[in-house]
Amino acid sequence: MLKMTKRTVVKIIIFTIFIAGFVVFIRDLNGVRLLLVSPKILKYRPIIQEHAVKHQLDWRLITALIVQESGFNERAVSSAGAKSLMQLMPDTAKELGVTDPFASHESIAGATRYLRSLYDLYPESPHPDRIRIALASYNGGRGHIKDAQQITEYQNLDSHKWDSLKSSLVLLTERDKELHKEVWGFAKPPHGYFNGYNETRNYVKRVMRYYDRLCFYSGIVRSVKSFLRL
Repeated sequence: MLKMTKRTVVKIIIFTIFIAGFVVFIRDLNGVRLLLVSPKILKYRPIIQEHAVKHQLDWRLITALIVQESGFNERAVSSAGAKSLMQLMPDTAKELGVTDPFASHESIAGATRYLRSLYDLYPESPHPDRIRIALASYNGGRGHIKDAQQITEYQNLDSHKWDSLKSSLVLLTERDKELHKEVWGFAKPPHGYFNGYNETRNYVKRVMRYYDRLCFYSGIVRSVKSFLRL
């Protein structure tokens, strides 16, 4: 009967853990996309971590944001004019002091600082909701989120919870102008109609899926490293 050394058993256990984690990691298109951009994640991880630490954000959240925004395509330009890794609009980039949005370090630094400023706008929200509301503001604009909060409060719901705001975003279109009259006294929200509400809701969901997958996989890596130190 074949006897295995302790070292061989350890290698088999590590390999099994790694493969199991890998299978869970790529179980859907989100995982596949993360796998495809993994070389870029490794390339930019030091820069992302630097600015994430500076602004007290999780580097994996910033990474998930970049995956959703540009797929780590440094030359990406949207139809609306948003540019580079973080898809900053020209006016936003200017406000953040980003002189060259195609300079990856500038783009990551500015967008991370911007996300932190959005996060700080919602101190009364629990952290998980706060992250989602900040992401919604990043994508849909702070003004529309503010309008959604006012509708949520008008309906006696919790404006600090993402689930409540997510439902209120739907009510920012022209078809709800009678509700707008009740809330504001005029038929249009202060920051205009928001026909892109569904895009923003899906945006938050996708970023959080990437973030959760990155957290899961980094947990697997930590477990393997801890096991190796035994």
